[in-house]
Amino acid sequence: MTSPVTLTVVDVGGTHVRSASWSPSEGLGDTLVQPSPSRLRNPGTAVEELKERLISTLCDVVPRSPGAVAGISFGAALDHRTGTVYGSAPLFGDDTTPLDLRGALHARRPDVRWHVVNDVTAALLHFAAAPHRSTYRKVLLMTISSGIACRTVDLRTGAIATDGSGLQGEVGHLPATARLAGAPVELMCDCGRPGHVSSYASGPGLRRMADTLTRRVPERWERSRLGAEMAEGGSFESALATALDAEDPLARELLDASTEPVADLLRTALCLDPELDELTLSGGVATGLGDHYRASVLGHLLRQGLYLTGELAPGWLPDRITVCAPGEANGLIGAGIAALGLPTAAASEEARTPAGTAGSGETHPALVREGDAVHVRRRPAPLPGPGEIVVAPEVAGVCGTDLQILRGLRDDGAPVLGHEGVARIVAVGPGVDDPRLTPGALVVVNPTHPTDPSFLLGHNVDGMLQARMLVPASAVRGGLVVALDAVPPGALPALVEPLAVVRYASLALGPHAPDTLLVVGDGTVGHLAVRTARRWLGDAVRTVHVHHTGEGLEWSRQAPYGADHRVGRDGLETGELDDVLRRRRVAVLIATPAPATLPSLELALRATEGSEVAVDLVGGLRRPAYSYRFPGVDLSEVRAANCGGVPVPPVVARLTAADGRPVTVLGHRGVANEHLEYAAAELCHAPERYADLVTHEMDFAGAARTLTALARGETRVVDGRRLVKLAVRTAGT
Repeated sequence: MTSPVTLTVVDVGGTHVRSASWSPSEGLGDTLVQPSPSRLRNPGTAVEELKERLISTLCDVVPRSPGAVAGISFGAALDHRTGTVYGSAPLFGDDTTPLDLRGALHARRPDVRWHVVNDVTAALLHFAAAPHRSTYRKVLLMTISSGIACRTVDLRTGAIATDGSGLQGEVGHLPATARLAGAPVELMCDCGRPGHVSSYASGPGLRRMADTLTRRVPERWERSRLGAEMAEGGSFESALATALDAEDPLARELLDASTEPVADLLRTALCLDPELDELTLSGGVATGLGDHYRASVLGHLLRQGLYLTGELAPGWLPDRITVCAPGEANGLIGAGIAALGLPTAAASEEARTPAGTAGSGETHPALVREGDAVHVRRRPAPLPGPGEIVVAPEVAGVCGTDLQILRGLRDDGAPVLGHEGVARIVAVGPGVDDPRLTPGALVVVNPTHPTDPSFLLGHNVDGMLQARMLVPASAVRGGLVVALDAVPPGALPALVEPLAVVRYASLALGPHAPDTLLVVGDGTVGHLAVRTARRWLGDAVRTVHVHHTGEGLEWSRQAPYGADHRVGRDGLETGELDDVLRRRRVAVLIATPAPATLPSLELALRATEGSEVAVDLVGGLRRPAYSYRFPGVDLSEVRAANCGGVPVPPVVARLTAADGRPVTVLGHRGVANEHLEYAAAELCHAPERYADLVTHEMDFAGAARTLTALARGETRVVDGRRLVKLAVRTAGT
């Protein structure tokens, strides 16, 4: 799938320049990391030369393509409004000559639409997009890295306030003091002046503090775990982390001395602005040391907190201090959010408006079934309430169950069908606390809730054949909205859920150690089972594929991948493959519509007489479901024993057939999240193996005509071609 906008995002720091492609729907592409042309890395190089190298580096990472857009996260004090850089100690040392970075980039590459923001602004924009912050008022993010700065966003408006120069939060160069080994310390900041917060608390400042400690207390240093780790050649960062893990007193003294100026800043910020609901610490130093860093900062705040508040509400201040988890405040993603002008989760009206309110009055198209026809209708755009998520389906698949509903063979009540495909999150409600479920994330919605029968996507809850879909709180709480690391290309997302079904079936049948797989059913699941058999059941497995119609059998004969033996039902009934199926260890996968499941099971058991057989009832079953092969056994209960991937391992019934033969039987409704994730990864890994199964791809109007024709007839031939999988493109409709 492609996003309407894919841009280049770049994060410029004192040590590295990182770049990647990014879009709200596709996420980040592969990240290129290269050394920064900075003063830190090139201490003897003239500032003008450093700036020239930097501009060339930024221009070179943006591909030459029509409509190119680039979002730059830049580690410098810069005008938030114009992109003019005032200064960056790690990049340019003490030079503060203004650099019109956006203008210089435009002059060099006028074909690119450039957007430049401060790196802390970018990190904050990504951090603030997390859904569980949608009810917060304000959030402050402070980065502790090669430099120190912070930003505050008002989540009610999305505004990041700046002063008359377009600046905010340049706290690294505020005056500060520090003490080590009982005596004051005065150190230079990278900007060339002494006694700044960055002098002691930045990454380079922390290292200079350690050097001071070695000179002041050399004996203690040599005896300490920190000194020992350094003497063994370890890097300072890893040595400090190891020493803190070992509760080394000297390492803790060093960290506490370095964090005291940071704690002072946080205390002052909360004193001046009690609307700050979270103050988070990011950057290599804070995130790298994690809990140790937070504990050190909190130690200072608990020893000397806010006047009176510290006594009246002792948890009020500590509860607001967090340390960013890795990836939670990604400057690359934030640069993209800024370039596209996307709102934070809390500033988005969609994310704040409770479900059922009128909101903007917008509508969206949906494929709505009405009698034996399907029409494109406009419906009110959903707005998420507490715990809910609204997604925009990108590609949705139509399956055999959908056709049964359309033909009146099932009484499922949802007017909008569809439980297969991939969607993009557009809005989240308050109380959604999974950091991966943010606007722009691509997800698959697991259609079957293992414990809540009121959620069955596309059956009793409106499904994916619409431009906007509300995922109820029960499904979100149940973890059924699954963020994907990678999304299959083209129309292949329509195959994620059926391939996950086959993955589950293969894992369930694997312990039988079959030498033959008998697949009954020539729909999507049947074809997928044949194509994955040797990969998931063993290289020696032979495959037999049973087809219901001559059109299906002919299609399989022309397909690039097929079973070792293809046969129609009549051929199986007349014993055409007796020598292949008898006296073997046979796994049987029944992948048929519900009315055909029991007859197919009985046919398979006749064809495998004398074999050790394990059967997976993937196809639906009406309740109750009795077969003369298993007197007194309700097979619908056997199938329903496994739901949504629960329990693990699946329940397996050891039954005795009427002829005295032992037969292993199991079934399942739905799959686990891990099966969906595995299926998506498989489709990304080998798309060519599955692409021909998506035989038809349509927009809403074409899908409405096709589904109406399918509802009114028995054929699966559409536009002169056998229909295996219909993919409906819903994005942009």
